[in-house]
Amino acid sequence: MRYLFTSLLIATSMSAAYAADAPTSITPLVISANPTTSLNPSIVEMQTNIGTVTMELDWIKAPISSKNFLDYTNKGFYKNTVFHRTVKQGISIVQGGGLDAQTITFKKTATPIKNESSNGLSNLKGTVAMARTSEPNSATSQFFFNFEHNLGLNKSSDLPAGAGYAVFANVIGGMDIVTQIGGLATLKTSYSADGTPYLSTVTDCGFNFCLKKVIIENIYTSKVVDSTSSITRVTVKGTGGKITSLPAGISCTSTSKAASKSCVLTKALGTPVSLISTPSKGYEMRGWSGDCKDFTTPLVLDTKTKNNNCTATFAKIGS
Repeated sequence: MRYLFTSLLIATSMSAAYAADAPTSITPLVISANPTTSLNPSIVEMQTNIGTVTMELDWIKAPISSKNFLDYTNKGFYKNTVFHRTVKQGISIVQGGGLDAQTITFKKTATPIKNESSNGLSNLKGTVAMARTSEPNSATSQFFFNFEHNLGLNKSSDLPAGAGYAVFANVIGGMDIVTQIGGLATLKTSYSADGTPYLSTVTDCGFNFCLKKVIIENIYTSKVVDSTSSITRVTVKGTGGKITSLPAGISCTSTSKAASKSCVLTKALGTPVSLISTPSKGYEMRGWSGDCKDFTTPLVLDTKTKNNNCTATFAKIGS
């Protein structure tokens, strides 16, 4: 099932008009204060293989969509799903939350939810909204990031049944990651005689996601880094190695190829945290992803301003 298909094709032509008529300065979405409890956490950290995007759910204005997203999160539904779509003409979105990264098939979802597009939240840059089909009350697991203002996706008489796309969260960290994913809508389509690629911008990247994969590795319910502490999370994938830390606290080893193990270290904000990889005999460290992408070990993480979510992968040499 392709979400945001019919409706977004309709909305694309008019989104540019909405954007052109919009005021030059638009007040960013402000999430209303709400109690964060163990049942209704409002902060979610989405670890992708290129970095973490931190979101704040709006339980006040979008309780149905927020609960729906958290239900899928708590079930582990989003792990190892791929951002399968990006659009850069008329509307600017990055869409994910349903396509399995291994099988490239859509996962089975729960019952669709009620559309909350009348909640007063606008599809502004940095917001997160529910994806759906042309049927207003058809949203399940899929969502999209607005990486530009997309006012044409708000509730409007111009949209089918007058329904828009329901905003339920705001990006409060990692907007550079969202923008980076959106930028993948540029393809190397062919090469000249000297090997220089011709770049072609596509308006709808579709399911192959421009032949590049950005994968959701983990999602954590969390808290914004405060003035006292920072969290380092490490997940080990594959067998044949261990990740340890200085200061001590992380000692993480995966027990099987199919499983992964996560370890957490909480330290005072600004405390340097070093991560050391130790492969077993006959194995090698294949690399880091997440916030540690492209690092080599030992590495020292910046814990002054944010939490860090990293995945280390080990494998047998030559496999």
